[in-house]
This record gives sequence, structure tokens and C-alpha cells, in this order.
Amino acid sequence: MLLFARLCLLLVLLAGCAAPTAPIPSPTPLAPGTPRLPATVTPVPPSPTSVPPTVTPVPPSPTLVPPSPTPDPVAGFTIEDLRARSYGEGTIEIGVVFRRGPGSTPYRIISPADGLRLTGLLHLPTGPGPFPVIIANRGYIAPERYQPGMDSRTFADYMVRRGFLVVAPDYRGYGGGDNGPNQFYTGYYLDILHLIPLVQALPQAQPGPVGMWGHSRGASITVAALTISDQIAAAVVYAPAPADLAADYARRMRQSNGNPGGDTWPFSPESNPEAFRRVSPINYVDYVNAPVMLHHGTADVTVDAAASVAIADALRAAGKDVTLYLYEGGPHTLQGAQERLYLERTLTFFQQQLRVAP
Repeated sequence: MLLFARLCLLLVLLAGCAAPTAPIPSPTPLAPGTPRLPATVTPVPPSPTSVPPTVTPVPPSPTLVPPSPTPDPVAGFTIEDLRARSYGEGTIEIGVVFRRGPGSTPYRIISPADGLRLTGLLHLPTGPGPFPVIIANRGYIAPERYQPGMDSRTFADYMVRRGFLVVAPDYRGYGGGDNGPNQFYTGYYLDILHLIPLVQALPQAQPGPVGMWGHSRGASITVAALTISDQIAAAVVYAPAPADLAADYARRMRQSNGNPGGDTWPFSPESNPEAFRRVSPINYVDYVNAPVMLHHGTADVTVDAAASVAIADALRAAGKDVTLYLYEGGPHTLQGAQERLYLERTLTFFQQQLRVAP
């Protein structure tokens, strides 16, 4: 107890000896008009630099390039294209006598066509002339065995002895003439189309449109020429290859064991039916302005007589002047009495249409 009292006294004494607490000075009065600061100012952190929202750049639109047009696989070969061309630059050069015959003299000739130098025969009647003109288009013959006048000589001899001037072209690639392209047989078409005005310019030729005769491939060339030229007065079409080239392609496929010839047939009708339509003369018979006579044997195994029937039907449907003669059991080249009958009918037809006295 005594110890506790002494401790309390010691604490009192220590408290009395501590330094007095300094008084808090009064704030200095402010001069009148001095603005007061707020007692506590919370500092505002600086605003962050404004960053525009991220914009994803839009790539520029690519320049629109129209697709390249698909090349026309028959450009320059269609009947319409061939009708738009001009023909007949240059002249026919009459060369040496080929061989002499009764009532006529055949000469070798050279003529220009489509940039080529081509050959043929000019069968000139005896007499002063001028003579009515017929261009005689022969059928296909392998180049290695061809001789000038093959497949046209019988017709030419018959007609020239009756006063007609007959020109029988060799075609490109034959008879020593230049070769050239022949897609869809249009090379042969060009050979004949260039020849027409050149023959008309011969001094021995009767003025005006010419007659035209053709056999087999030459007959289909004749049909094509009728749809392109207005300088044909009359045409005889004898056992023609089909004027529908899709049908002709199928025929050549059968006869060639599936190899009709890529130079002539660059593609098949199945791959482009519209292209074949545009190169097929049978689809353009509205342009024909000459009377046509057809002859075909019903036993023809080279070209079925249906080809002549189809041409005749198309011409009739177009309101054209057409006559079709079918020879029962007759072959591709008519013989005997059938041949004589066909030649007599042909002669009468050309005499009437070319205004020649019989």
C-alpha cells in the first residue's frame, strides 16, 4: 500500500515537470477582397490525352475489269461473215492447152483467190462467143491421185459441145495451186466465190450471172455459194454432201473410222451446236435467189439421198424455186440411162435459165 502511494506521487511529480503545450496561433485576418481558398482542394488528375477510337481501314475496292469475251470459234467462217466479204480481185491467166477434144479446147488457167494462186481448167467452145458460163465444182478426190478435170470432165464435155463455157476449178491444194486453210470447207467456198467475178470478166463470157454445177462435195459447195453470192443465175446440185454440217460431220465420222480431219473440223457439233448452225448453209437458204435443180440416186452409199431431200425441203419452205429428181437404185455417180437422163434435164434447165436457144 505504501509502495503504491509512492508510485502515484512519482507520476504526479513527473507530469508537473513536463513542458507546457504551445498555444495554437489565431489565423491572420485576410485583407478585404482576398478570395478564400476552400479548406480542402482535392487535386484533379490531368485528363488523359484524347485518343480517337480505332478505325479499321477499308481496303480500296478493286478496279472492276469486265471478263474477257470468249473468242468466237467460227469468226470469219459463218455464212453471214462470208456474205460480208468482197470477192474477185485480179484476173484469170489462160495458159497452155490441156488436151483437145471434139468441139472444144480446154486450157489450163491460173486465178487468184484469198491470197492464193489457184489452178483449173477453162473449157472453151468452138466459135466466136460470147458463151453462157457454168462453173463446175467437182467432188472430193484424194490429192495424191487427183488430175485436172477428174469428176467434172463428163459434165464439162457434154455442156461445152452444146455451147457453154465451163470453168472447172482444181481448189486450193490441188493441181499445183497453193494450199490454204479450209475449216468447215469454207476455203473451197472462197475459191469459188472469188472465181465468179473473174470468169464473168473473161471476154469470151456472156455478161451477167453464171450457172453453177456441183457433184458430191462440189454440190455442197454450190449450195453454200447460193447462200452467199447473188451472181448465180441457176444451179444444179448433184448428189450433194449434207448442207447441215452437223449431219455432214456425223457422216464423215462414220466413213473415216472416227477421224474426219482436224483441219476441216476443228471441233465437233456436240461441243458447240450454235457454231455449227451458223456455218451450215441449210440454215441460210432464205438468201438463195436462183432456181435450183437436184439429182440423187436412191442407192447412193457415199451420201444418202436424204441430203438432197433435206435441201429441197428447206428451199421449198423458204418459197424458193426447186426441183428434185430421185433416181431409183442409182449410185453416187449415175450410170447409163440414168446418167443420160440427168444430163438432158440439166442441159434443158441451164438453157432455160441462162436464156440459151436449144
